[in-house]
Amino acid sequence: MIRRFFGVILVLCVGASAASAHPHVWADIRTSIMTSPDGMITGVRMEWTFDEGYTTFALDGLDTNGDGTYEPDEIKPLTDENIANLAESDYFGFMRQNERVLKHGKVTDYTQIYENNRLTLAFVFPLETPVDPRKGVFDYKVYDPDYFIDFGYVKDDPVELEGTLPAGCSWELKPMMTDEELEAKRNFLAQQPVDWVNQTGEDFGSLFARPVVVTCKS
Repeated sequence: MIRRFFGVILVLCVGASAASAHPHVWADIRTSIMTSPDGMITGVRMEWTFDEGYTTFALDGLDTNGDGTYEPDEIKPLTDENIANLAESDYFGFMRQNERVLKHGKVTDYTQIYENNRLTLAFVFPLETPVDPRKGVFDYKVYDPDYFIDFGYVKDDPVELEGTLPAGCSWELKPMMTDEELEAKRNFLAQQPVDWVNQTGEDFGSLFARPVVVTCKS
C-alpha cells in the first residue's frame, strides 16, 4: 500500500473537482506565530491531529514488531514521507504580507506521534526571509486548496505566540466568513477565466480557512 500523505484523498476523490469538493480527511490544528528576538516574524509552527479514519489507513502495516502499539521508530518512515510529499502542496500553509504571498523555507523540527487513536504531525514552517510586521499586515492560513482535507482550529488555545511582537503589534484568529461573504467570494471566483491568477493567493480552499492576522498600530 502506498503511504503517501495524500493516499486517502486519491483513493476517495479521484475524478472530483474543486467545484464539488467536500472533505474526506479532517485535521484539528493548532499554530504558533514564531518571532526572532528583534520581533521579526520567522514562520509558523504547525500541529495537525488527524481523524481516526486517516490514522488507521496511514498506520496500516507499520506495527513492525506486532506489539499492538506504534513506537516513534515505527512511525518515523511515515513522517519522513509525509513531509517529503507535503512539499508538493507547500505544506498547505500560505503566508502573506500586504496581500502578497511570501516564500517559505524548508520545514524543520518535524515529528509525529500516535495518541488516543489519532496521529499528530508537527513541524516548523519557516519564512524564507523573516518579515517586519510593522511594514504591513501579515497573515497566514492553513488549508487544502481543493478542500479534500478540512483543517479546523481547535477550540482551546488554537493559536500561540512564540517570542514577542514589536510594541503596538498584536495578532488575531479571524472567524470564518459569513454566508453572505462566502457567497460573494464564490460568485467572484466563478466569474474569472480559467487562466486567471490571483496574486493575493486567494482560491477556492481559502474560502473555508480562518486567517491569523498580525497588525501593528502606526
